[in-house]
Formats: sequence, structure tokens, C-alpha cells
Amino acid sequence: MKLLHKGMFTACLFYPLLLQAQTEVDALRYSQLSFGSTARSLSMGGAFGALGADFSTLSNNPAGIGVYRKSEFTFSLGFENTTAESEFMSENSSDNRFNVSMPNLGLVFAFTNKKRDSDWKQFSFGLGYNRLASFQSNSFFEGKNPSNSLLDNFIQQVHNDGGATPEDLFYYYPFDVNLAYQTYLLDPDPNDSLNYVSAIPYGGEYQSRSVETRGSMGEFVLTFGGNYNDKVFWGVTMGFPGIRYEERAIYEETDKDNQIVSADSSSDFKSFSYHTFLKTTGRGINGKFGLIFKPANFVRIGAAIHTPTYFYMSDGYDSQMSSSFANGISYYQESPIGNYNYTLTTPFRAIGSLAFIFGKAGLLSFDYEYTDYTDAHFRANDYSFSSVNRAIDNLYNPSVNIFRAGTEWKYGAISFRGGAAYYSPAFNSKLDVDTKIDQHSVSYTGGIGFRGEHFYTDLGYGYTRSGDFYRQYTLDSQDVPGATTTRTSHRVIWTVGFRF
Repeated sequence: MKLLHKGMFTACLFYPLLLQAQTEVDALRYSQLSFGSTARSLSMGGAFGALGADFSTLSNNPAGIGVYRKSEFTFSLGFENTTAESEFMSENSSDNRFNVSMPNLGLVFAFTNKKRDSDWKQFSFGLGYNRLASFQSNSFFEGKNPSNSLLDNFIQQVHNDGGATPEDLFYYYPFDVNLAYQTYLLDPDPNDSLNYVSAIPYGGEYQSRSVETRGSMGEFVLTFGGNYNDKVFWGVTMGFPGIRYEERAIYEETDKDNQIVSADSSSDFKSFSYHTFLKTTGRGINGKFGLIFKPANFVRIGAAIHTPTYFYMSDGYDSQMSSSFANGISYYQESPIGNYNYTLTTPFRAIGSLAFIFGKAGLLSFDYEYTDYTDAHFRANDYSFSSVNRAIDNLYNPSVNIFRAGTEWKYGAISFRGGAAYYSPAFNSKLDVDTKIDQHSVSYTGGIGFRGEHFYTDLGYGYTRSGDFYRQYTLDSQDVPGATTTRTSHRVIWTVGFRF
């Protein structure tokens, strides 16, 4: 008879049970940034690197603070609806998530130099918050897999590690294999007591996965900059980003067609459910340096460099598994609670910008951003993360290109805006990532604004479409089907500001 462990166990004793939450996927998630923390920057595709005088530039090109002529307070309210449409084994599913947020809150103080003959015209200081990424999403997929099961992956884990006794499973595989063993989904191999066989003798069951993600990444900024002779604008930002991410996932396998029948009908498999939970928090620091040069009144050239961001991260995670057999027999098992602290360094960024100003009528603006996702890496005092860091080097694109373009045209106090943004794929083009979808991310934006002497308000809209691919597990000797997901996001930001 199997021994069911119901108590919790201190998770810090064994590395294998700690490191399930720190993967190359996490590194990419916290390295990818979105644009548009204010309505004006959103509606112009985030192309503000050569323009300035918008609070979003403090997290993009801090030289934008030198363009401010007056002190200003700004506040934004955001609304986002994200839809995920998935295809798995020729079956289509969809889910969506609506979220309300505060993408921006900021204060800029502009100080005019009272010495009229000085080339240093103005100095400015700003502080506040910009949202850098949203993790709000719901997704779901399901379909019939005729070939294999998640349990095959559990068996492979133990076999590749050299085997384990049932008593060792709790200590070395407390979040997955042990749960399957305790819920009678795995049994010791009668020919090899250190390995296991599945309660599902072959594939054919329906597989499904639902995921709820919550949280965001935002940055508190302190920025200082100035205006030299109305020709050169400069700025320096000290950024303090924060991460809050939660993921609740439910993976299920169900014998809907009653195909899996054992010799003892009382142990016929019906279904199992595997629940996982991850909560990640992080605090970081980075530096940003920027310049805007105005060689003529109709053109501005911008450049900015972002240092790598150093994050101190903390993960908490746990899992549960339940199984169901014939005649109403069911089992349930919980894992220990895992906790782990580590560091993550995200990549360096370089941004070049160009803008053309057509007097008071309008403007065109362009940004090009370069980053290398392979520069992301994990570290910890008690673990090397060598395999995860190698995966980052192998999987991700060493040259990710981001293009943003925006325009604004004025009619009196009213401005009309439009823009677009393009993000090249994060995955290395030399690899076969087994996807059937375009992994580029494309955004189209627009908006309207009103400018008064001491007050302004803007409304911006952004539509973003991107794709990704997900496999629940891998097997050494078999192909495992995955789900392709197309995500569409509709964002609306309303911003109000006061000049003084």
C-alpha cells in the first residue's frame, strides 16, 4: 500500500524541487517591455525617443525631460482586454481577460535659468511611475492526443536521473512525479523497482490546459536633465523596476471515450488533474542615459542607452494532483510549498530616434530599438543555473529589432495621432521552434488630445497581435504536440495633465 504524505516538508533541502519556477521562459517574460504608459505615447506607437516632453520618455529616452518648458503633473488610467485563441490537435479554443490599471503617475519640475546670457537654458527633475509590461491574461486549449501523456514525461524524468525508490520520490520530485505516484497514476515497474509505469498504458486521452496570469512590471523613475542652448537636450534616469507575477494553471487528461480499460475494471482510468501555482516578486535597479540633438528647427535626433536591469527575485510555488478511476474511486495529493531567492539580469538596450517637425502643424517620429535576449541570465549563491542560461543562449534571438513610428497633426487645440510598432521574433531564427504561426508582434495605434494653457487630456488606443507556441511536456523518443496561440490586445489609456 502506498504511503500518502499529507504534511508539508521544508523545500530548501533539495535543489531539484526548487528550480522548477526559474526557466528561460521567465527570463524572456521579464525582458520584454511594452510601449505606451501615457495616452499620447500609446497613440503614436511609442515613438517618442526624439520628441520628449511626455512622461513616458523618462523610461525610454530620459533626454525627453530636457524638452519640458513648464512643470507638470500627469496621471493615466488604462483599460485592456486580451483575447487568446488557441489551436491544439485541430481543435480551437479561446479565452479573454479584461483589466483596469494605472499605467502612469508622474511629476516634473522645470526650472528656467534666470541668467539670460547662459547657454544652459533649463534644468528639470522628474519622479513617478511608468508601467512597462502587463501580465494579465487568460488562455485555454484542449484536444485529443493519440500518442502520449504527461505521465510519460514523469517516467522519463526518473529514468534519466538513474531511477528512484518510492520513498525517494517525495524528496526529489515533490511537485510532480511524487504526486502522480501518490494518486495511483504511476506504479513501480515490475521489471525494475527504481522505475515506473503509467496507469495510462497508451495515449488517446483528451488533454486540456487553462492558465490565468496576473500582475505587471512597472518602474519608479528619478530623472534629471537639461537644455543646452535649445540644441542639445540630455537626461539621466535611475530606474527602480518592480515585478509582480502570478500564474495558476490547470492541466487535465480525461478518457472521454472510455478507451483505457484495465484487466481489473475497478481501476479503469477516468481522469487526472494537475494544478500548479507560481508567484514571483522582484525588485530591480537600472540606469538610462539619453540625448536629443536639434540641428535645425524641423528635425530632432535622439539616442538612449539602457543598462542591464539587475533584479532580486523571489518565487513561491506549489502544486496539487487528483485522479479519478472507475466506481467513483479518487485520490488527491498536495506538494510542499517551495520558496527560492535568486537574481535575474535582463538585457542592455540601445535606442535611436528621428523626428521631423512641421512647424505647429504636425510631426513624424521614428524609433529603432535593439536588444539581445541572450544576455539575460539567472544567478544564485547556491546554484549555477548553467542549464537554464545555456537554454537562453540557444533559444533566443541575439538580435531583436523593434521599430516604432508615430505621427501627430494639430487643428487648433485638438491633436489627432496615429502610429505602429513592430517587434521581431524573440526566438532564434536558426532553430525549429515547431510553430505554425507568425511570432512577430505588430501594433496599430491612434488617438486624440486637447491642449490648453494649463490643462491637457489625451485618449489613446492600441491594438496588438502576437503569437506563441506551448508544449506542456517533452519526450526524448516521441514528438509531443503543442498548442499555437494568437493573442490580441485592445488597450485604451486616458491621460490628464496639469501644467504650472
